[in-house]
Amino acid sequence: MAVTMQELKVLPAFSRLSPLALEHIAGTAHYLPFAAGFAFYQQGDPPTGLFSLLSGQVKFYRHSKDKIQILYVLHEGSTFGAESLPNDMPSPCGAQALTPGTSIYLPPNELHKLLLEHPDLLFMQLELVTKQLRQFTSLVHSLAFRDVSARLAENLLKLKSYPTKDGFCIERTFSQQDLAAMVGSAREVVCRTLKKFEKEGVLRLERSSIIICDLNRLKEIADQEIR
Repeated sequence: MAVTMQELKVLPAFSRLSPLALEHIAGTAHYLPFAAGFAFYQQGDPPTGLFSLLSGQVKFYRHSKDKIQILYVLHEGSTFGAESLPNDMPSPCGAQALTPGTSIYLPPNELHKLLLEHPDLLFMQLELVTKQLRQFTSLVHSLAFRDVSARLAENLLKLKSYPTKDGFCIERTFSQQDLAAMVGSAREVVCRTLKKFEKEGVLRLERSSIIICDLNRLKEIADQEIR
């Protein structure tokens, strides 16, 4: 089944491309279904192409020996893989699926040809790399100036949620170790902080979800910085 121009146009990264560029991308891209745990690429891999999520969630991480830091999590509508394409450098991070889903995939050799033919694709690539740089800068700020409680609150606010009668529900598509890796702390510390939030009425822990009961209070905690 061929990728359509209409599908590409609703993806934020492609929305401002010319019709001709969209037509050429649609002619070379294809669908890539994936399962939870699928590795799109690993830290140090050569460029593997461009991926756009139609569904699913993907975590981006750095690792050193036995330690992992999750940099951010992307959801449907996001495009990734541009960080190592301009100069064919090894990927600075890994990308792994948290949930099953489907992406549109553009192989690196085809992408290089399109970049030469369509200058507006270069601007799209620059926007993607700039957005990633802002995410890295935000992470460094949080690790330097926020404690575990604030970083946990900040990451919970970034995770995909939907409204319910009791608050906002975050489905547990991630493990406690994943959450600790997002926060940059030990799993036991994050677990204790979650229970503290629950005792204070900020959230409720359920087997397969986290219910945010007091969104405003969670935002207040996320904004607190170390003095």
